[in-house]
Amino acid sequence: MTAIRVLSYNVRYANRGDHHDAWHDRRDAIGRLVRFHRPGVAAFQEPLPEQRADLRERLPGYEFVGRGRGTGGEGEGCPIGVRADRWAVADSDTFWLSETPDRQSAGWDAAHPRIATWARLRSVGDEAGLLVVNTHFDHVSAEARRGSARLLRERLPEITGTGADGRDVSLPVALVGDLNCTPGSDPHRILLGDDPEADREGSEEPDGDRVALRDAAAAADLRHGPETSLTDFARLIGGRRIDHALVSPDLDVEAFGTLTDRDDRGRYPSDHLPILTRLSP
Repeated sequence: MTAIRVLSYNVRYANRGDHHDAWHDRRDAIGRLVRFHRPGVAAFQEPLPEQRADLRERLPGYEFVGRGRGTGGEGEGCPIGVRADRWAVADSDTFWLSETPDRQSAGWDAAHPRIATWARLRSVGDEAGLLVVNTHFDHVSAEARRGSARLLRERLPEITGTGADGRDVSLPVALVGDLNCTPGSDPHRILLGDDPEADREGSEEPDGDRVALRDAAAAADLRHGPETSLTDFARLIGGRRIDHALVSPDLDVEAFGTLTDRDDRGRYPSDHLPILTRLSP
């Protein structure tokens, strides 16, 4: 696999109450930001259907996959955009973060339905592959965040993919998104394989079912940008790195950055900062 840059960006849903930070005043800046940094993969959180259409229009070099969390694909989504000159989408799907992940649902007393969208990618010109998972955890329920993390760990072995002969191809994994929790919190620990509840009960996942992950920000050879990923559009909100990139150990993390690009008004284009991870096999 050639080196790849993976961007994760909560672009904030189109809220009519945002006034001068309304979506139509931000969408061009978000498109320019992504085109300037030219990630191989751009994973977004929160866009509504009309926002997803705007992103596709402003990023014509990207193939998009993913649906909204609501009935019929409506509502907020976690779309994944893939640079078509570098990567092809071999397979993709979306599931819900709940006790019934294969149908539209909300789980563990979450305030809203929450989803994860995944895409198996194949590098153009060779057989190298990558699994990208994009998700957005609930912002209210701590139990929903823990349940979502455990579900993702359960599902990762199923979606890493198999070859045409049924052989496990063990794709490298990049899991990104807005987890609505900071490093060291229970959901973050669970995703890294350190489930505090399992520790208390003295149980562990079977080694054969485990997909190891590590925090790209901690593993990076080069770290750039602030320690937070939240803004109020004008200023940074300190100590709130809730946007994360977690990667399997077969990927080297050359660099991790929290991007502080402002638009031509001098404001941040979203209430989150995008994070950019540079990976190599």
